[in-house]
Amino acid sequence: MSSVVFLAVFALLLSPSAGITCNEEGIRRDCGYLGIQEPECEKKGCCWHPTQDHSPWCFYSNPSPTAYTVKTIQKTTTGLQMSLDMNDTSSGPFGPPITPLTVSIDMETSDRLHVKIVDSNNKRWEIPTQFVPSPETPTAAPASTQYTVSTASVGEPFWFAIVRSSNNETVFNTSGSFNSLIFEDQYLEISTSLPSDANIYGLGEHVCPLRLNKGQTYTLWNFDTATPENLNLYGSHPFYLDLRSSAMAHGVFLCNSNGMDVSVDNDLLTYKVIGGVFDFYFFLGPEPEAVIQQYQEVIGRPHMPPYWALGFHQSRYGFKNVQALQTVVAKYAEDKIPLDTIWNDIDYMDGYKDFTLDPNNYPQSELSQFVDQLHKNGQHYVVIVDPGIKNEKGYKAYDDGVQAGVFIKDKNGQIFIGKVWPGNTAFPDFFNPGSFKYWQDQIASLMKLVSVDGLWIDMNEISNFCNGECTSSGVDNTLKKRRSERIGFNPTDPPYGINNQGGHAPLNTKTLDQDATHYGGVVEYNVHNLFGLMEAMATDYALRNLTGKRSFVLSRSTFPGSGRHTAHWSGDNHATFDDLYYSIPGMLNFQMFGIPLVGSDICGFIGDTNEELCGRWMQLGAFYPFSRNHDDIHDPDQEPYLWPSVIAISRDILSVRYSLLPYYYTLFYYAHRPVVATAPPAATVTRPLFFEFPNDSKTYGIDKQFMVGSGLLISPVLNQGSTSVQAYFPQGRWYDFFTNATVSESGGETMELSTPMDQIQVHVRGGVTIPMQEPEMTTTASRLNPYRLLVALDNGGASNGSIYLDDGISLDMSNSTLVTYVTSTASGRMTLTAQPQGSYVTASSPPLNTVVFLGLSTAPKSVSVNGKDLSSSQMAYSSSTNTLTLTDLNISMAKPASIVC
Repeated sequence: MSSVVFLAVFALLLSPSAGITCNEEGIRRDCGYLGIQEPECEKKGCCWHPTQDHSPWCFYSNPSPTAYTVKTIQKTTTGLQMSLDMNDTSSGPFGPPITPLTVSIDMETSDRLHVKIVDSNNKRWEIPTQFVPSPETPTAAPASTQYTVSTASVGEPFWFAIVRSSNNETVFNTSGSFNSLIFEDQYLEISTSLPSDANIYGLGEHVCPLRLNKGQTYTLWNFDTATPENLNLYGSHPFYLDLRSSAMAHGVFLCNSNGMDVSVDNDLLTYKVIGGVFDFYFFLGPEPEAVIQQYQEVIGRPHMPPYWALGFHQSRYGFKNVQALQTVVAKYAEDKIPLDTIWNDIDYMDGYKDFTLDPNNYPQSELSQFVDQLHKNGQHYVVIVDPGIKNEKGYKAYDDGVQAGVFIKDKNGQIFIGKVWPGNTAFPDFFNPGSFKYWQDQIASLMKLVSVDGLWIDMNEISNFCNGECTSSGVDNTLKKRRSERIGFNPTDPPYGINNQGGHAPLNTKTLDQDATHYGGVVEYNVHNLFGLMEAMATDYALRNLTGKRSFVLSRSTFPGSGRHTAHWSGDNHATFDDLYYSIPGMLNFQMFGIPLVGSDICGFIGDTNEELCGRWMQLGAFYPFSRNHDDIHDPDQEPYLWPSVIAISRDILSVRYSLLPYYYTLFYYAHRPVVATAPPAATVTRPLFFEFPNDSKTYGIDKQFMVGSGLLISPVLNQGSTSVQAYFPQGRWYDFFTNATVSESGGETMELSTPMDQIQVHVRGGVTIPMQEPEMTTTASRLNPYRLLVALDNGGASNGSIYLDDGISLDMSNSTLVTYVTSTASGRMTLTAQPQGSYVTASSPPLNTVVFLGLSTAPKSVSVNGKDLSSSQMAYSSSTNTLTLTDLNISMAKPASIVC
C-alpha cells in the first residue's frame, strides 16, 4: 500500500553536531557561484578553502541550520500539503528569503510523485501548461506505489525524502542541514544526497560523455555557440536519470524554465535556479526505458514523423543557386547514393529575409520547376526559417507583424530590435495569441512561392548578434553594474550569476535583454529557454493546418515537450573525430529528453573534413534517427560523392539504412503511441546499452556503442587511423548483421573486431526479429518493395518482433496495420506466426517475400508456409553460419500466417 511516513527520528539521525563549523573534510554545500573569489565568499559569511578536486571552494559553514520550519501539515486526497516558515528572517545569500512557503506532495500514479514548493502569498512565474503540459492531479492516490515519502514533522526543519518501496533505496533526499532549502526572489537552491553508486545521465544540452562526470556544474541556459565541451548549448532539459547498482533507475524532472546551474558532486546534486518555483516530478521506473516513458506522460509523447523524414538528407550553407541544388541531386543519382531530401540554408532568401526568394539566384519559376521535379522523383525539399524578421517597412512579414502587434517589446513597450542575418530584426512573440496565425500566414506565403515539404527553424535560442537590444548607434548594450550594486528584482543582472558559457557571461550575451517583454507582461528572463519550443509549436501547427499532413520541423533550440512538435540536430559541430564520438551521447541524451528524431551534421559542419572522417561519419550517421550531411559556407564541399571510397561507403551503408527503415519507423510508432499497459515500455528509438541491460554494470559508462531498438548493436570506428573496434557484447547471443555468423554465444565480453575503412560493426541480438524492406534510392520507391524478416533466434530458439504500417504521412493514424511476429521452438520444430491487426494493409500491398533465420543449428527437413510445403529452390541453409533463408514466399501482410520448420 502507498504511504506517507513522517519520520522525525530520521531527521535527528541525519542532523550533524551543532558545534562544527567550516569542516573542510565534510560535505561542502556551495555558497557561491562557480568562480567566486575569497573576499566575496567571506563577505557572505561562508567558508573558503581551495582544493585540488572539484569540491566547492566557497561553502556554507558545515553544518548550517535549515532556515525553513514546518508549521502545519494537512493530509490531502493524494498526499500532503505543508506550510513552511522561516527561523531566521535575515537576508539570504542572494536576497531576502520568501516566507511563508507551501509544499504540495501528490502521489499521482503508482510510479510518479509530484512535489511542488511555491510562495504561499504571491504568484510566481510558472510555465504555462499550453507549452509544457501538466497532468491533472488525480482525485485520489493510487492503491499502491513504488515509493514511500518521508517528511519532517511540525516544528522541525523542513526536508523530504523519497524511498523505493521494493528495496528501500533512497531516490531523493533533502534531509540534513547540508541540504537546506533556499527560496529567494531570484535564487532558489535545493540539494539531494547522492550515494557512491549513483550514475547520472541527462541535464542537457551539453557536449559531454553520456554518464555525467562528478564534480561538474551543468548550466541550463539556451545559447548559440559552436558546441564547446561542457558549456550550455541550444536547449535546456532539467531532467536526469539515475541508475544505481541495484539495476533500478529513476528520473527527476524540474519543471522550471529559468536559468540554472545543476552541480553533480560526489555526495550531492544541487539545483541553483534564478527564478520560478520548485516543481519536481519523480519517476520510479524501475527500468530506464520505463523512466523515459513515465517522463513522456508528463511532457508529451514524441511527434510521429512522416516516413520520408527517415531517409537521407543533404544540406549546405552555401548552395549559391538553383543550379547548385540540381547538380547535387544529379550527382547523388549518378553515383547511386540514396537521397530523399535536399535542403536550403539562408542562401535562398532575398537579403536573408524570411519567406522570400532571391530573385537572381533562386527565381521563383526556376526553383518551383526544380522542386516539382524533386516531387516527381519521390524526393523532398526543406528550407530554413529564422525567427528574426527584418526591421524594414514595406517587407510583408514585418508590416504584418507590426499590424498584428505580435513582436516582442523592449522594456519601454517599443518593438525590441536585435540583429541577425538580414540586419536589424524584430522577433515574433509566441506568447501572443495572435502569433500562431501570423506565423501560419507567413509560412503560407512562402508555400505559395515554392512547395516546401518541411521547415528548419534555426537561431531560436534566441540568437542575436548584439548583446541585448541594438542601439541606434549600432553599439551593443553592455552590463556595467557590479553584483554589489544590484537592488531589488533585476532581470538584466540577477544577484546569482549562472555559469553562462563558463564565465558567468551576462544573460543578454548574444540574445535579448532579459527585461524585454512578452504578451501579458512576461519578461524574457522567465521565458528565454522556452522560445525554441514555442516556435516549434507554431511551425508544427502551421504546417499541419496548411497541408493536412504530418509536419516535418527541425529545431535547434529545444525544451521539455519539444519532441511533440519537432526533430533536433546537435547544431554547429566540428569536422573532428572528437565530435564524431560526441554525436553518440548527444543522440542518446535526446532520446531521454523525448526527442527521438535527432542526429548530428554528418562529416561535421565547421572545419575541413577529409575522406577518412567523412567515410566513418557516413557509416555512423546512417544509423542516426535523423540522418543529414550539412556543411558550412566557409569550408570546402563535403558531399559524399566527392571521394571514390566515400561513394562506395555511402552507397552501401545507406542501402542498409533504407532496408532498415521499417524497423526504425516501427520504433517511432512505439515511442509516439500512448502508453499501452499490456506492452513493454517503449519511448526511445536509439538507446544506451544500459537501457537494455541494466543488470550489467559494464554498460553504464558505454557511450561509443549504442542500440537501435532492442535488436541492433552499433559499434562504429571513432578514432582516426583505426581499423578495429573494441566492442562489448552484453549477455545473450549476437550475430554479425552482414555475415549472419554468430559472434558471441553468452555475451558479457569485449572483443577487438577488425573493421577496415569500408566496414562498420553492426550486430543483431538473439531473440529479436527485425522487419526490413528491399532498399531503393528514395523512401517513396522503397515503400513499394517486398518485405523481409531477419529472425535472430536466442539460445532457446525464440524471437519476437513487429512492424507498423501506414501511409507514412496522415495525421489520422487509425488507418494502419501492426503485424506481430512470434517465433518459438519446441519438440525440434520451429514455428513463426504472423498476426496482423488493422486495416491499412490490403491484398495488393507489398508482400513478405524473404525470411532469414539466424542461429538454426541444423537444416530443417521441410518448411511449410500456411500448411503448404516450400520447394527446395525456395530454401537455402548455410551450415557455416547456421542460417536458413526462405525466398519467393509472397506472404500477404494482411492475413495471419505461419512458417513451420
